[in-house]
Amino acid sequence: MNKNVSPRGSKELSIEASIDSILSQYAFSEQSSAHELIEFTLKALQDLLPLAGFKYVKSRKALELKTQEFMISIYLQANRHNVAGTSIEVMVHCNVTHNKRKAHTGLPESYYQHSEITWYELFGEEAFKDSILSITDYITQHEIPLIEQLVSDPQCVIEEHATMQNRILSPYFFYRYGTDAQFEQARQRYVASLSEAQKKHDDDAITKFRADGSSPIMRGEDWAYLTVAKSAHVKPNPFINTDCKLQH
Repeated sequence: MNKNVSPRGSKELSIEASIDSILSQYAFSEQSSAHELIEFTLKALQDLLPLAGFKYVKSRKALELKTQEFMISIYLQANRHNVAGTSIEVMVHCNVTHNKRKAHTGLPESYYQHSEITWYELFGEEAFKDSILSITDYITQHEIPLIEQLVSDPQCVIEEHATMQNRILSPYFFYRYGTDAQFEQARQRYVASLSEAQKKHDDDAITKFRADGSSPIMRGEDWAYLTVAKSAHVKPNPFINTDCKLQH
């Protein structure tokens, strides 16, 4: 390799080499099902993304990166109008959740979700090449910087939140990393965005967990769900201090 190649040029050559390798395998996947082609695409992204540590998890059909605090997931949604052998379009989603939540409670604690409202075509070698490069560029430019900042300094993300266009952090994030005022503002925004059916679902969940005195939540392991989802007509449990934040 030319020693005078700049780091940027070296990176581009590395991506081109990876793309050539990926495309050499594409012919064996082109006639596969949409699920198989999506799996192939995610594994290709694993090699192309600049942030190390992502692993393909077959059971969830996603690239996932675990840290002490976070679970970062990147997954592709298939277009329901896809036609096998003709068109396989996907949309890119990024999701960040709390890595320490108790899985058996069934309570999601998502910090950040964002979808790139663009359909990327995976069928056909040229279309696939254009799409995999565009997806890689999108994730590298728009998601990786936020992910790196979340991992290194969550409070810094809060300070810059006002300038994050189209990127809304959930009340769960402010519950753990923000001030009481920031959390309450985010919580009110969240509750206002819910439909009546969603509010009822949250209220039913709160009632269920309060009725189960042996549940992990009732033992005080995590009050975030109760605190975020509460609405005005749900009476607080007198034995629960929902104003206290968890100690990390």
